[in-house]
Amino acid sequence: MSIQNRRVFGLDLMRAIAILMVLFSHVLIVFFKSNNVVTNVFGFIGLHGVEVFFALSGFLIGTILLKTMSQEGFSAKQVLNFWTRRWFRTLPLYFLILLLNIILFYYIKNDFPEKIGLFPFFAQNLITNHPFFFPEAWSLSVEEYAYLFSPIILWFCYKIFKAKQKSFLLSTLLLISVCILTKAFFYLKHVTEPLSIGYWDNSLKEVVIYRLDAIYYGFIIAYGHFYYINWLKNRRHKLLIFGSVLLVINHMLFMMSSTQEEHSFYIDVLFLPLNSITICMFLPYLYYLKCSFRLIENIIYKISIYSYSIYLLHYTFILGLMTLILPFERFTLLQRIGYVFVYLVITYVLSYVIYKYFETPLTNLRDSNRVKNLFKMK
Repeated sequence: MSIQNRRVFGLDLMRAIAILMVLFSHVLIVFFKSNNVVTNVFGFIGLHGVEVFFALSGFLIGTILLKTMSQEGFSAKQVLNFWTRRWFRTLPLYFLILLLNIILFYYIKNDFPEKIGLFPFFAQNLITNHPFFFPEAWSLSVEEYAYLFSPIILWFCYKIFKAKQKSFLLSTLLLISVCILTKAFFYLKHVTEPLSIGYWDNSLKEVVIYRLDAIYYGFIIAYGHFYYINWLKNRRHKLLIFGSVLLVINHMLFMMSSTQEEHSFYIDVLFLPLNSITICMFLPYLYYLKCSFRLIENIIYKISIYSYSIYLLHYTFILGLMTLILPFERFTLLQRIGYVFVYLVITYVLSYVIYKYFETPLTNLRDSNRVKNLFKMK
């Protein structure tokens, strides 16, 4: 059976839609000046692309942890193995693109970016807002710290309760509760200050300590899918409908709350968790979604497997480099369309090359005998 046949189409579709939402939200700068209605709307769409990645990552990582616990228990060695496999998957490409972006930044500015020493540790937005440099990296920091903390808390809970199912659920709920509390503290700190969505975006939405729960809601769906698969499968259509309705209501309340002069409890504390929950409600339906058209399935599959490369390459590096070499400000509409077409082709081709000749070979090292022997994994 090929790798493609072993994949889940609905999850590939989810990942492909997410990266396209991010990609097209950024490409609009070619057509519109920043800070207008169109760019704000598509910026919001781009935000949801990232939130979809969070939910999907949580579901997949949660499933991996559950399978590990069910087969082997959960020792410190399993924790180290989990981290090693994650880091082989995510770190090499991140460090490559980080280095390329630093070189590009230094060439343009003749200086190094702000907080550059924190980027290798994903700490540039750990407790404060993300710097202007390499803005795509904010979401990677959230994911990496989620991968770091969840096995530790799970291991402690497993040591205390000696029960796999109970330990996973309690550790997940504990992590979510702590993240909700951090958002509550943010609200209390700023409750009397004027509300600024831009400040909220930079100082809460993109800060790690407030956003880890975005990953952990996916753990809840993974838990349901692992232990109550038939219940979740039979109710996937109802969850899809309920999630869609809740998504609309949540955004209507966000728009209403954003007109307030002072910080809103709804925006600061409730909006992002509810947004993540609604996205997670789509997961059971998408997991069982099938595609009857081989061509469409293949296109979705390719976009999905290149999505990590696309995400890291598309904005700061490729679009930044193209803008430096060939500024588009004086282009006609037709020229800008051609510019975007070339940009999309370059992004796809370069992502394919990076995926095939860099990302995949380094990811496969985690299955080498040397790494397996390190953890005595068969």
